[in-house]
Amino acid sequence: MKRILLVEDDEAHASAVDKSLQSSGHEIFKVEDGEGAVKFLTENLVDLVILDWNLPKMSGLDVLHWVRAHLGSGLGVLFLTSRPLEVDVVVALEAGADEYVVKPFRLVELSARVNALLRRSKPDDASQHILRVADYVLDLNQRSVLFGGENVSLTTREFELAASLFGNLGRVVSRDLLAKIAWGREHEIASRTIDTHIYRIRRKLQLNPKNGLRLTTVYTRGYRLDEVNATDVIGDADG
Repeated sequence: MKRILLVEDDEAHASAVDKSLQSSGHEIFKVEDGEGAVKFLTENLVDLVILDWNLPKMSGLDVLHWVRAHLGSGLGVLFLTSRPLEVDVVVALEAGADEYVVKPFRLVELSARVNALLRRSKPDDASQHILRVADYVLDLNQRSVLFGGENVSLTTREFELAASLFGNLGRVVSRDLLAKIAWGREHEIASRTIDTHIYRIRRKLQLNPKNGLRLTTVYTRGYRLDEVNATDVIGDADG
């Protein structure tokens, strides 16, 4: 099951899309305006965003710019809009959209495009509970971590935080979201507590460019884990 955020202020369109995609086995979350989309994405993880262009408070294009600036290129974005002009399609695609569907649309076609985009962004196979990045292997079922073939002992919360970062490679994961994932609640966990746990993960897993990964503190927002080419690294620039 994939998690999809639908940003659509037309109730009839939103209901039709919701029903169609739920029948494909996806979990759908709906918001009606751009500001609501940004708030939701700040606090929750999804696999795909479906955006209308003409939205209240903040346009779909502005939301797309926010997604690419704050969450990186790993999150799929599909535009579902009544703007058919080629210039609009080009603007959206150059801004980072992965797909562009013009209204009116056939639900079967939309479902096919959504499923194809999800397969490209996050392949669905029998080993999807295994995360392999550089020389690291995280088993989400066994809750274990291997680095260089050797087991690394993490506490329960350290594993939850590590899995969130590895599962969202190239995307900023906010402190609020990390708190929700590891502690089950928000706003009650001090930033210093989260920072301390991240520090321990960084050291235990040796997360640095020499080992193919860079864990970056993104000021006022959270953390981002990126894969880097270790052969191109001069010095250790983890931060």
